Amino acid sequence: MNKAFPILLQRARPRAFAAALPFAAVLAGCDNVQWGGIQVSITKPTAEREFPKRSEATDTMPEPPPVALPTGPVVFHVRRLDPAGRATIEPVAELVGGELVTVGADRIERSDEYAGRFNERFYSPGVGYTLFRGGTRAGTFVVSAPIEGEASVCPRLRAAGQIELIPRANALAEFLAWPPGVRVGRDSLSRPVFRSEMNELAEVLVRRGVQQRAVAGEWRFGSAADLRPLAVGTGSRGFAATFMIGDSLAEGPPADSAGMAFIVADYDPLRGYFPLYFDAAWYRPGEKRALRWIDAVDLTGDARDEWLLRAHGDVLSWYEVIGRGDTAPTVVWSSRTPACEAIELSSG
Repeated sequence: MNKAFPILLQRARPRAFAAALPFAAVLAGCDNVQWGGIQVSITKPTAEREFPKRSEATDTMPEPPPVALPTGPVVFHVRRLDPAGRATIEPVAELVGGELVTVGADRIERSDEYAGRFNERFYSPGVGYTLFRGGTRAGTFVVSAPIEGEASVCPRLRAAGQIELIPRANALAEFLAWPPGVRVGRDSLSRPVFRSEMNELAEVLVRRGVQQRAVAGEWRFGSAADLRPLAVGTGSRGFAATFMIGDSLAEGPPADSAGMAFIVADYDPLRGYFPLYFDAAWYRPGEKRALRWIDAVDLTGDARDEWLLRAHGDVLSWYEVIGRGDTAPTVVWSSRTPACEAIELSSG
């Protein structure tokens, strides 16, 4: 085959040369050409056609719009860390038209961007917030700096700062905070009195609640992990209590199965103490939801107080609001973010 190839190539040359003759005539400027018995007429175009040039912009994705920060007032939770007044602050919710909206990025992949812009607006050094407890002004919180570098898929949006309290609030550790001018509040702080029988009666009520609701678990109650006298219901002798069995009232998974019982109770001279709200669960790692009381406050602007709770899970904490249901108080809002929680659990 190697020897035959040049012969075939030589035979093809005359045909190629003959076929090129008409094109030579065209190049010479002839308008009419005879080619294989067919007369072809060739005209010169009046103008050269222009094709649109490819734009490099078509290969570039448009920049996403800036993350949307809260436009309505934001209520914050402030926790005092020591007697010197060092404290932390973090958002509870945004209030929009009487509704509570969770504060945070709409997509997890933009959480860091959201945190940066949120810190710039709300946590610049020197920014001040008004502290409230039970609807009464209790002092001020001044931001020192955002708390950054916490290992979390969804940033906690926390900042450190300093609080200054009125004398009657010096013994308190938790407050709600609003931007100046958003809430007025009362001037006189009323502190419910702790009564020695509250712990024993709280245990009686939660034990009865577990039995009446047939909540399965190994319930062995001791002292309450958190017990707070409250002015709820009909007077100032109410309380909120959390009991933990085999676990702590803080963020973190239990070693094995564990239990949580939470109660808000009121007092009546004829009936004694009775429950206004009760919640209990026996859970395993990955299912934790431990509740504790924060404050009673009108969050939705309907002139009725809601109850703000803090919920601690295996890897994250969030807020829940108890409001008036059709027949009894019930959870009406939660800032829990299951997507963030699932990623944290899987990565841990």
